[in-house]
Amino acid sequence: MDVVKAVETYITKMVSTPSSMKVLLLDTHTTPIVSLSATQSTLLSHQVYLTDKIDNKKRERMAHMKCICFLQPSEDSFEALAAELREPKYGEYYLYFSNILSKTAIERLADVDEYEVVREVQEYFADYAPLLPSLFSLNHTPNAQRPLYGNSPNVWDPQALERAVQGVTAVLLSLKKKPVIRYEKSSPMAKKLGVEIQHRIQSESQLFDFRLTQVPPLLLILDRRNDPVTPLLSPWTYQAMVHELLGIQNGRVDLSLVPDVRPELKEVTLTTNTDPFFQAHHLATFGDLGTALKSYVQSYQSHSLANNPSSINSISDMKRFVEEYPEFRKLGGNVSKHVALVGELSRLVERDKLLDLGEIEQGLATGSGADLKDVQALVANPAIQPWNKLRLVMLYALRYQKSQPQNVASLINLMLENGVSREDAKLVYVLLNIAGSDQRQEDLFSAESLLAKGRSALKGLKGVENVYMQHTPHLSQTLENLFKGRLRETTHPFLDGAGPNAGLQRPGDVIIFMIGGTTYAEARVVALLNQESASGGSAAAGTRLLLGGTCVHNSSSFLDMVRTAATNFPESVYEPPPGSSSTMPSLNLNLGGVNTMEDVKVKTRTGAFLTLLAAAIIISFTTMEFFDYRRVKVETSMVVDRSRGEKLNVNMNITFPRVPCYLLSLDVMDISGETQSDITHNIYKTRLDERGVPVPNSIVKGLQNDLDKINSQRENGYCGSCYGGVEPPSGCCNTCEEVRQAYVNRGWSFNRPDSIEQCVQEGWSEKLKEQASEGCNIAGRVRVNKVVGNIHLSPGRSFRTSAHNLYELVPYLRTDGNRHDFTHTIHKFAFEGDDEYDMRKAKIGKELKQRLGIAENPLDGNVGRTIKQQYMFQYFLKVVSTQFQTLDGKTINTHQYSATHFERDLDKGAAENTATGLHVAHGTGGVPGAFFNYEISPLRIVHAETRQSFAHFLTSTCAIVGGVLTVASLIDSALFATRKVLKKSGHSPVNGGYTNGKLM
Repeated sequence: MDVVKAVETYITKMVSTPSSMKVLLLDTHTTPIVSLSATQSTLLSHQVYLTDKIDNKKRERMAHMKCICFLQPSEDSFEALAAELREPKYGEYYLYFSNILSKTAIERLADVDEYEVVREVQEYFADYAPLLPSLFSLNHTPNAQRPLYGNSPNVWDPQALERAVQGVTAVLLSLKKKPVIRYEKSSPMAKKLGVEIQHRIQSESQLFDFRLTQVPPLLLILDRRNDPVTPLLSPWTYQAMVHELLGIQNGRVDLSLVPDVRPELKEVTLTTNTDPFFQAHHLATFGDLGTALKSYVQSYQSHSLANNPSSINSISDMKRFVEEYPEFRKLGGNVSKHVALVGELSRLVERDKLLDLGEIEQGLATGSGADLKDVQALVANPAIQPWNKLRLVMLYALRYQKSQPQNVASLINLMLENGVSREDAKLVYVLLNIAGSDQRQEDLFSAESLLAKGRSALKGLKGVENVYMQHTPHLSQTLENLFKGRLRETTHPFLDGAGPNAGLQRPGDVIIFMIGGTTYAEARVVALLNQESASGGSAAAGTRLLLGGTCVHNSSSFLDMVRTAATNFPESVYEPPPGSSSTMPSLNLNLGGVNTMEDVKVKTRTGAFLTLLAAAIIISFTTMEFFDYRRVKVETSMVVDRSRGEKLNVNMNITFPRVPCYLLSLDVMDISGETQSDITHNIYKTRLDERGVPVPNSIVKGLQNDLDKINSQRENGYCGSCYGGVEPPSGCCNTCEEVRQAYVNRGWSFNRPDSIEQCVQEGWSEKLKEQASEGCNIAGRVRVNKVVGNIHLSPGRSFRTSAHNLYELVPYLRTDGNRHDFTHTIHKFAFEGDDEYDMRKAKIGKELKQRLGIAENPLDGNVGRTIKQQYMFQYFLKVVSTQFQTLDGKTINTHQYSATHFERDLDKGAAENTATGLHVAHGTGGVPGAFFNYEISPLRIVHAETRQSFAHFLTSTCAIVGGVLTVASLIDSALFATRKVLKKSGHSPVNGGYTNGKLM
């Protein structure tokens, strides 16, 4: 029953198929499982070149790679896998799950596999962390987010129960075991887990259809509460000491806090399957470890001399050096790691006086000798860490809970005086209520009789092992009784279905599961029993043992579990245990000297409680009322907009990736008849290349463009020909634009700029060729009347003839081998008031907009797409005046707008049929471009800052004080009158009230 090999087998099977370059995706649960079972070199040997998390969204797409997913069948993993399969990044997927898949889960996978990239789905039951060949963990260290207990020490948290069932089931399936189940009778949690596992085995009978053995395997479910002593003791074996003093998390040890540690040793790997020295000595005591490490260092030194360059004198020496050099480097790194670990352990043992502490702990745990004065001396010693003082007092309380409760109380008070916080001191009573003598099935200390003490004294002096290794975990006694057939069904019953003679048969395979977490000290007991069983020299001969737990505890994680669990238990868990409350003191927190008033006529505990409660309510409500009084609110109202003659500033920034700047024209028209054609004032045009990158030195701005510069350079008296077009009043067409206007007035199409002198001089053809594949960004401000109007962004230039705008579109529509269309991105489009160009007012307005959630404009970030030249985009905007009024009287005027849009394909003409067969006729022919039609709302929205008045705050406070005191006095009077009536009738309450306070 080697769980390390079982999981390694699963991992090897997974990564062996397919035989090509692969990616391995894991989730947070399976990552430590794989890291404990496979090295990087093992994965690389099977062509696994990348290992990553399934929920990492930044992974690159590599369609040539195959993907192996090893996941826990949890909701989080299914969601991440579904997202992966909807947008697959790899060519094929092989899905492996660490536990049983439901039919619903398989159907869900089939639904999301739209691209049919999943090639294989299998269940590999590796839903646990294999720490040692005979030790596994479910990696469920209880905390506030993942509790183990429900609302009492006898109730499971539902999610924790399901996780335990899944983990133990996976162990059984991976080892191909269908066991009978025994559990500790005093633990309802153990029975509940056994029943659930048995139900799971019966419901998945096909999976558990293994070859029957003469004696079925045994699953023995124990409860940590029956032995709280073992996780509290200071361990003295290598692996257990590292876990206690430094912490082992999934085979890794963090040494970053060790003084003067080398960078490569800040985090080291410590597993038996990759470290031969650790494999040989992880069970060694601290005394034997020093001797073993010394020999290990000397062996390395001899290798160093053998690999010294001065010792290479022949070709065979060179060949030997090259062959052994990788192993030599690996040996050097391993020696450095263990020297650093043992050195840090020695430093911590010396700093925390653990040798002195450990001797007293062993005496308390075994009863072989622990005097109150020795414990008091250590608690009062400033060199002892507060955490170790707490552990010591807890051990004393567990040992002498019934016989010396007053000494327990005095030690708690002494702790509080010597650096232990009140919050930690509370845990003494919590532990006694959860795992004290009344809660345990068996007395942990009854076996330590005079005879036992005599055997302990006669063991001889063998260094550290004799003094610091006297205690043996309670699991050892349980297993000894099991092997000898003395484990009674009255204490460890079978679940139904075990058979009539199940208790008389010694099982060949025993799986022990510890609810609440196991320890490395118990793992050492199991490992040594397995060694004795293999040698055949003990009562355990022929029996194989496997130990597991919800987690592997050290003292800190055990007490953290107790602290977290107590928060969900009734408040009585902080009180002295029943039966000792009359002698043990309460540890109530000081209430700061709050007393009831001296001038009241009758003092009652109920009155005191109501007074304190009323004071707390008054303070809470008054504080909330004060915050409400200081809070600045924004009230919104609507009024008629009475402004006249105002102007609007339109701030725009729009990119047209497939319209050159020389073709793009900006025109404004409004209902008053005012027209602004080809606006250039405060407008910046930036040429963009095919990638959308601005062309250097290409910004066109201001009032003077290239044509104006050319005209200024021509000689005075120059008069250009209009080439048959309608001549302007001056009779001359001095620019290419004037020639085009003359052609339009004549009704001709302007399509041969190469034959026009003015166009040739202005470089019209060169512009067409140079900018034919470019785009344009147009940005700036346009000032318009505050009336209904529209803004045109269209190709060519507009010419007003007979009250209509005509557009010269030949350059836009000509076939020059480039794609032209009015696809565009609106980066910004805002209507602004003049106040927004005052820096102080603009800052206030921006802050208020952000508070109200109206800082963004509706069209900002909008993208219009088309692939056709003859395509028109129309935006219909409703502009609403907005005014902000601050507390200090400032007024900021701005504008908001709403937007809808309409798109039209002009190739369909003035009439078209919709997809539903409806005939639609358009009133105008339309022009390609983007058109913004805006209307002005007759209403104005006013956002005014307000604050509650001081008179309102004062009135509310008085109402709170008077109301609370009145209600409290009424309740107190009713309770007092009821008590008097009960006293007169002879039914007074038992004990006359509270006798003990809680440890709060």
